[in-house]
Amino acid sequence: MRRLLLLGAAICLVGWLAWRYGGVTPLFGTVTAAMPNPEDGKVANGVYTNDYFSLSYPLPQGWAEGLAGPEPSHLGYYALRTLIPRAEPDATILIAAQDTFFADKQLSNAVEAASDFRRAMSEIEGMTIDREPLQMQIADHLVERVDFSGVGLYRAMFVTEARCHLVSFNLTARDPEQLARLALSVNSLSFAGREDVPSPAPACVKNYAIAENLLWKIEPAIPGSAFTPIPVRITIGVDGKVKHVHVIRATADQRKSIEHALAQWQLRPYAAQGRAVEIETGLVFQSKQMGM
Repeated sequence: MRRLLLLGAAICLVGWLAWRYGGVTPLFGTVTAAMPNPEDGKVANGVYTNDYFSLSYPLPQGWAEGLAGPEPSHLGYYALRTLIPRAEPDATILIAAQDTFFADKQLSNAVEAASDFRRAMSEIEGMTIDREPLQMQIADHLVERVDFSGVGLYRAMFVTEARCHLVSFNLTARDPEQLARLALSVNSLSFAGREDVPSPAPACVKNYAIAENLLWKIEPAIPGSAFTPIPVRITIGVDGKVKHVHVIRATADQRKSIEHALAQWQLRPYAAQGRAVEIETGLVFQSKQMGM
């Protein structure tokens, strides 16, 4: 029963957060399929690593992967990984990320995210805020922490900014002492990244792929139900060509059409301090019913 309660709490939290916030063939551009995406993180040798965020998190001793989470949402919300104890599954850790390009509710930083989360939790009957938002520094990143409890479980959310995403660690435990021990593991977070992964990451520039910056584009023919949003992140090189396409949520046919079209786009190179730099930006497509 305890296991079902904790897993149910984790699943409910995934659903609430998603509701709240919601290899490519080159043609003209040089599209690199090997570049990491947010969902590509993995657990190996007791460590969760995510090359997209340059993130490394040693699991608490005796912990392992839990059930796989859902696909990314149409609002760019990722349930990256669920972790549970190997012995008695009496606690959970949900690692999640919200792409700030596509969130239904615009939150510009971790401070705003923690404040909004605290307010939302306080409005749920049966929930109690046990610790007001507290700012700390972990691995050169500012991290906000909020503690709350209800229905016999104790929780803490840690949230930080990484690559225009709000990355969160959501801890659930059966008692305050267990939660306190679990929270200590977050201090082991590292954002150093691996030596074989290109660094630094591209700069994040919201809404760059607009008409005034487009020199050449081909509209993808997107099959499917009308008005379904399809969020896409692209990496634009210093030459203005699309280097990488990440279709966050779509069918296989929609993904293929979008990747094929975006590989041919040419944009004005983005300049910072007088020189062209590589950037990431986001755009949203809508599927179109046949005959419309």
